[in-house]
Amino acid sequence: MHMVTVVLSGPQSTALSADVLDILWVVASFEHGVEHLHVNRPETGGLGHLTFFIKATTQERAVALAHAVTCRALENSPALSGWCLAPGRL
Repeated sequence: MHMVTVVLSGPQSTALSADVLDILWVVASFEHGVEHLHVNRPETGGLGHLTFFIKATTQERAVALAHAVTCRALENSPALSGWCLAPGRL
């Protein structure tokens, strides 16, 4: 089991959607290995922390899976509009 934290940055005036955990689970359901997700949401803007617990053969594979799930969620969910991967944080 590997733990991977993905950091999102967003607009200072917008809170990370309360539905982010549900959105991630929908996307993660298409992948094998994601066992648990935890989200630390800022109240308004700033950085959001997505923590994945993933069964994978290597840490690198776990990081790649967390990155793929997060990117698909960001690309396909209007609720996450304006949010992106924080540069240099994955």
